[in-house]
Amino acid sequence: MIDSRWDDLSESDWNAFAIAWNSELCGDDASSSIPKLPWLLDDAPSTASEYVVPMNFTASAASQWKFILVAYRTGTEDTHRHLAAGPVEHLLGEHGDEFISLFEQLAEEDARFAKMLRNCLQNEMSGEVWRRLCLARGDGG
Repeated sequence: MIDSRWDDLSESDWNAFAIAWNSELCGDDASSSIPKLPWLLDDAPSTASEYVVPMNFTASAASQWKFILVAYRTGTEDTHRHLAAGPVEHLLGEHGDEFISLFEQLAEEDARFAKMLRNCLQNEMSGEVWRRLCLARGDGG
């Protein structure tokens, strides 16, 4: 079930969400505050990390892509591993045909992004999306 409220988040909301998530992944006790994020149940999570997996299943593909870009930009090599193994794998597994060209383009422009993609596993990606991802990250496919 797609929750359209994710599409209503502002750029500053996405930034705050991604910064808080990256901060939590680094073990920063002084974690950043998170904006009000969409939640469909009682007792909403209190940390950014607790929102990421539900976001993968309830946000539109375009909103997931926004999160990936901001989390990448605000993250570190350590947090990029989590990004690749979580939100990136999920988006490409569910919407790979629509988004692989964006990943390829960014990997070509940014060697650090290509390196981050090496932390992805195929999981639910189609064979063709996986092949293209491997090429984009420099594995040869």
